[in-house]
Amino acid sequence: MARRLDRDVLAGIALAGLGGYVAWRAAGWDLLTEDGPGPGFFPLGYGVLMVALSALLVLRTLLQPRPDAENGDVAGHARALATWAAFAGAAFAMQWIGFVAGFALLSAVVVVFVFGRGWARGAAVGAASAGVFWLVFERLMGVGLPAGPWGF
Repeated sequence: MARRLDRDVLAGIALAGLGGYVAWRAAGWDLLTEDGPGPGFFPLGYGVLMVALSALLVLRTLLQPRPDAENGDVAGHARALATWAAFAGAAFAMQWIGFVAGFALLSAVVVVFVFGRGWARGAAVGAASAGVFWLVFERLMGVGLPAGPWGF
């Protein structure tokens, strides 16, 4: 069944190439050390996962029936853009407010604007996810997260 290359196939191929490059570069680093995972452990896993998910995207696109007329999902595109803007804004703000507060804000904004839930739920999810992130990395693993003016 011959199909023209559409956006999902091209994106899958590009992401598979990026994932392959990440995995290839990470394979040259130490994967495990006597202290635990080495610097190549997570990038290798991330690269392999990117290749696998990209292959899944390409296969799903090629195997599903093609609709007659493709309608643009304006709401979906707006949610994707809002997610990107939230990530970019949080990354920018984290240098002043710290990682934990920035992560809480990012989570809250995604819950409210992307998933359409209220501010109360967004604040609860933001506080809970940032708290769990802080507990796991800062306390349990001893990884110092960038702190803001409040000390966390």
